[in-house]
Amino acid sequence: MALFSKGKKRPHGELEAVVAAYERQLLVYAARITGSPSSAEDIVQETFIKLADKWKGPLEPGPQVSAWLYRVAHNEAIDFIRNEKRRGELHMRHVEERGEIEPPSAGQGAPRVSEEAVRVARALDILSERERNLVVLKVYEERSYKEIAEMTGLSMGNVGFILHTAMKKLVAHLGEKGKGEGNGD
Repeated sequence: MALFSKGKKRPHGELEAVVAAYERQLLVYAARITGSPSSAEDIVQETFIKLADKWKGPLEPGPQVSAWLYRVAHNEAIDFIRNEKRRGELHMRHVEERGEIEPPSAGQGAPRVSEEAVRVARALDILSERERNLVVLKVYEERSYKEIAEMTGLSMGNVGFILHTAMKKLVAHLGEKGKGEGNGD
C-alpha cells in the first residue's frame, strides 16, 4: 500500500481501526476550523497519511494516537487557512490589476442554522486564530485542558489563560450585541 512507503510493514487493519475511530471527529474538527467541509476531507486525509508514514508506536486507537492526530489535523488546518489567505490576497491583487469587480463566489449549499448559532459563530470572528481554535476544541469538541495542551503543544496553564480571555471577550461581545438588538415583541 502506498501509505506505508519507506519500508514500514503494518497490518492494513491497524490503520483502518484508527481511521474508523477518529475520521468523523477529525472531519468535524477540521471543518469547524476552516469553515469548509470539503477542505476538511483533504486535511483529514493528509493527517492519516502522515500517521501511516510517521507514527512510531503501536497503531491502535487510544489517547496518544488521538492527541497526535488532533495536533497534526490542527496544524494542517492552520496551514490551509494561511494558504487560503495568501491565495485570497493574490486574487484580490489580480482583480485590482485587471479592474474586475466580482470576487469569486463563496461556497454554496451551506446548511441552514439557527439565528443564535449564526450569532455565536460570528462572535468567534472577534477572537484571534489561536483563541478561536482553542474555543472550538473546548466547547465544540468538549476536550479537557490537558487534551488541548497535548494537541496544540501549549502548556495547560497557557490553554487555561487563553480560553479564559477568549470566553470573556465572547461574553462581552455577545452581551453588547444582545443589548443593541431590540426584541421586537
